[in-house]
Amino acid sequence: MSVTTAPAPQPVRLAVLAVWGVLGLLLLRTILTFVFADDLVDAWIADTQYWKSAPRELAESAAPRYSAVAVGVLVVAAVLAFTAIHLNRAARWARVVALVFAALTLLGVVVSLLAPTIPLLLIINIVVGLLSVATMVLLLTGDANRFFAK
Repeated sequence: MSVTTAPAPQPVRLAVLAVWGVLGLLLLRTILTFVFADDLVDAWIADTQYWKSAPRELAESAAPRYSAVAVGVLVVAAVLAFTAIHLNRAARWARVVALVFAALTLLGVVVSLLAPTIPLLLIINIVVGLLSVATMVLLLTGDANRFFAK
C-alpha cells in the first residue's frame, strides 16, 4: 500500500472536495427521501398508468422501496468518506475506489433521471452527477497520475 505525505496537487485536492460534496448531497438526499416519501410514491403512481386507477393502498405496496435505496446510499456514503480521507495521502486504492464509485454514482444519477421524482431530488441528482464527473476528470489528470504513481 503506497501512501505519501507529500502535499496533494490541486486537481487531487479539488477531487477530494468533489467527493465530500457528493457525500454531503447523498446524505441530504437520504434525509429528503424519508421526509418526502409520500411525495415520491405519489410521483411514481402518477407516472405509472396502470397504478393511477388502482386503489391507493395497492399502488403504494407496488411502489419502489425508496427508503431501502436511501439506506443503501448511506453505505456508499460511508465508503466515500473513508476514501476521501485517504485520497490526499496518495493511496492508490482510494483513487480506484473513488473512480469506481463516481462512475457508479453517475450511472445511478442517469437511472434516477429516468424515474419519477420530485424537483428538489432531481436538482440534487444533477449536481451529484456533475460532481461525479468532476471527480473522475480531476483524478485522471497528469498531476494526479504523478501523485498516485509515487
